[in-house]
Amino acid sequence: MKVLVTGGEGFVGRHLTGLLAEQGCDVTATALELEGADRPVEKDQSPATWRALDVLDRGRVNETIALVGPDVIFHLAGFSSGAEARERSAEALRTNAEGTLNVLEGAAREAPHARVVVAGSADVYGDSGGSLLDEEAEVRPIGPYGLSKAAQELVACSVGDSQGTDVVVARMFPLVGPGQGAAFVVPSLCRQAAQILRKQADPVLRVGNIDVERDFTHVRDGVRALWALGSLDTPRHRIYNVCSGTVTSIRTILEWIVEMAGIEPEIVVDDARVRSEDPLRIVGSSARLCAETGWRPGLDVRDAVRETYRWVERSVVEVG
Repeated sequence: MKVLVTGGEGFVGRHLTGLLAEQGCDVTATALELEGADRPVEKDQSPATWRALDVLDRGRVNETIALVGPDVIFHLAGFSSGAEARERSAEALRTNAEGTLNVLEGAAREAPHARVVVAGSADVYGDSGGSLLDEEAEVRPIGPYGLSKAAQELVACSVGDSQGTDVVVARMFPLVGPGQGAAFVVPSLCRQAAQILRKQADPVLRVGNIDVERDFTHVRDGVRALWALGSLDTPRHRIYNVCSGTVTSIRTILEWIVEMAGIEPEIVVDDARVRSEDPLRIVGSSARLCAETGWRPGLDVRDAVRETYRWVERSVVEVG
């Protein structure tokens, strides 16, 4: 099976390309910037063939899809961080919506029989008041990132319906695991803890609202879900939640990290890290995905946090 992964250099993309290679796929992945002729920064042992691609460049998107001739396209390229989207809201909206439009129109033109799996986000739900979210729940995004992902979904579903493109949207709830950027809460807490342990920082751990609860899933379970949707014979729906169905508070994760690091820091609430608009509790149902694909979340969130901490600690030691 020939597979194209846009945004393959990102957190999810790196894990997905590895899984696809294990499944025996012929993988081509794209990145905004490449180091040397054929691979992006930090991908020396990549299992994929790499190509430079900006999904806002419609012509280059068409050329890439025509060259690869994919059976499945996993569209991951775009803004994935709420913090970055807040700082560059117009760019986030354009990239996530227009970039998706370019990929889907390119697929319809150059690979009309390909399935396109679009990596969406549970942020489209906004604040549900803590109720269990299935795919029929109301879409009420809060903030630039949720808005950009809701626009992405609208594009995906509209193009799929109007052009007959085989497209599904994976509404990804928060993923955790090694390789995630410092803009996300778990690696941020891990980095602070590791720096305190290595005496690279004062024993003060700065946090936002640690009483919020989120439905976290190990990134390896998350990419297994993407693969399940990409390889499913006949999807019966456009949209699928990817989640564990359980919640973990940031306070609990913080306690795990402090224990893993073996430190006793002062915990200080940093007003700059507190976002009053953040829902207190988000939890989803993956019943649709499980029923149609047989997927189940099989990895423990605490193990994902432990792997993240070990990955971050190694990078702190290397820098130190």
